[in-house]
Amino acid sequence: MIPIAPQHPHRRICRRLAILLTASLAITQLAITQIAAAQTPATVGNNTSQRWPTQHLLPDQPTAAESRQSSRVSRTVTLMTTPVEFVIQLALESAPELIEQTATANQAIDEAIGEIQRIEQVMSEWQPHSEVSQINSAAGTGPVAISEELYRLLQMALQVSELSGGRFDITFRSAGKLWDFRHQIIPTQAQIEAAITAIDYHKVRLQQSTTSPTGYLAEITSANTSMGLGAIAKGYAIDRAVQVIRRAGFQQFVVNAGGDLYASSVPGQPLWQVGIQHPRQREQLIARLPVANMAVATSGDYERYFIHNGQRYSHLINPATGYPANGCQSVTIMASRGFWADALATAVFVMGPQEGMALVEQLDDVEAMVIDAAGIEHLSSGFTL
Repeated sequence: MIPIAPQHPHRRICRRLAILLTASLAITQLAITQIAAAQTPATVGNNTSQRWPTQHLLPDQPTAAESRQSSRVSRTVTLMTTPVEFVIQLALESAPELIEQTATANQAIDEAIGEIQRIEQVMSEWQPHSEVSQINSAAGTGPVAISEELYRLLQMALQVSELSGGRFDITFRSAGKLWDFRHQIIPTQAQIEAAITAIDYHKVRLQQSTTSPTGYLAEITSANTSMGLGAIAKGYAIDRAVQVIRRAGFQQFVVNAGGDLYASSVPGQPLWQVGIQHPRQREQLIARLPVANMAVATSGDYERYFIHNGQRYSHLINPATGYPANGCQSVTIMASRGFWADALATAVFVMGPQEGMALVEQLDDVEAMVIDAAGIEHLSSGFTL
């Protein structure tokens, strides 16, 4: 990336986000989910709402660096309404070591799955007893006690909102819930106009309080406003799974949740190869990325969408209009953390190629590939294919 001045406000925000995330990852019993639209994911079918995978872990080729015998433990399960793939590379010396490492890897995957499931139960707006649902239910009536983990995540989300000029906004749900991508329902103009008056991340207030049993409070100040962690939570859940697997002693692994992926590697080992889905040609990849110790997140208008009267409507809602953003076909972000890549992919998609890429160029350790509405590719200065 192009270096920026030490006092640039975006850089200060980036550093604060990193500090907040480090504090959050140190806390156990966490909670998050990402559901990026108002309805459950639609199945693929002709002339219906569709959802395609956005990123693929590609098979690698043996190289000289693979001097030792190696094997992998892998598993794919559905979490957060998305197929999540876990792949752990083992370095083996003997058959007994294979048995021991395989057992340890499977246990690590079990624990990572449990962490994501617990996260979903606590912070999904679709779970009626989650903390986020409690905040939504109390909208306009006063603050509710929340965990430190949710407090930190909401702090991050609100700072990304500031950074993107409100194009990333967790209160988008006020309009997003009107759209039904499974049944191809378009809200009326009157519904949209009413909903966007409720969208404003400034209506989410956080505070630390000695009167709260948890020490933390959150409040939505308007009764008509609701929040959804639709563009930050799955990436953060991936960060938590990465922590669990690393704690088990593994350094060469991937956690892939379709549009959100983290690849961990060590020196001397081959880089993981990640394929990025072509936004218009389902059977093709638009890029193959070598990745190590980085998160990759892709937002695309082909993940969940329908076409009506020749116009494409996707699940990526512009908070300013209440309608799907239409300046890009896809945005891929590479960053050091899953939550950061996840949130920026949505923010840049809504901002559009010019303004979005200008933001990326101001941030440390963030790279982007944007496919605009015309299918033209835009790469940030440090993005390498």
